[in-house]
Amino acid sequence: MYCPECHSEYREGIERCAHCECALVEALPEAREDKQERLRQAVAAGEAVQIAKARYREATQMVETIQAGGVDAMLMGDEKALCQPTRGCCGPTFFIAVLPEDVEAAIEVLRAAHRALAASDDEVSLDAMEAMVDLDAEGEKRCPACGANFDGSPEECPDCGLYLGVG
Repeated sequence: MYCPECHSEYREGIERCAHCECALVEALPEAREDKQERLRQAVAAGEAVQIAKARYREATQMVETIQAGGVDAMLMGDEKALCQPTRGCCGPTFFIAVLPEDVEAAIEVLRAAHRALAASDDEVSLDAMEAMVDLDAEGEKRCPACGANFDGSPEECPDCGLYLGVG
């Protein structure tokens, strides 16, 4: 048995930490530094999951939001999109990467932040918040962000650039 606060180890039968006075747990969660290292290794090995794609500023904000929600995330550069910034160039794009077991938690953190932001704006409709695009479906599809219709399975909406995923 372990204290989740001070990480002291106790023998079986003890239920509360003598110092912190909190309930003991059977195992300590993985140390944050260890999990961050696992994420770095997963990115290097190509095993991390890319959950979003954005320009640097927005990608950085998403990573900060996910980390504030208790989930490890990091930026990955999009090697195909690296360009020399010139006039008219929108600059490189980045992916937000997480460990495979953290995908759902990271997405839920982003959804909650998006809901909170949208709820604070009286002009935004929350009806389409859970809209998904089935990129494998036949025929014309509709972007949940801008309403544009498109065919095929693009990674991004051809009209507004919303990252739809890989079809």
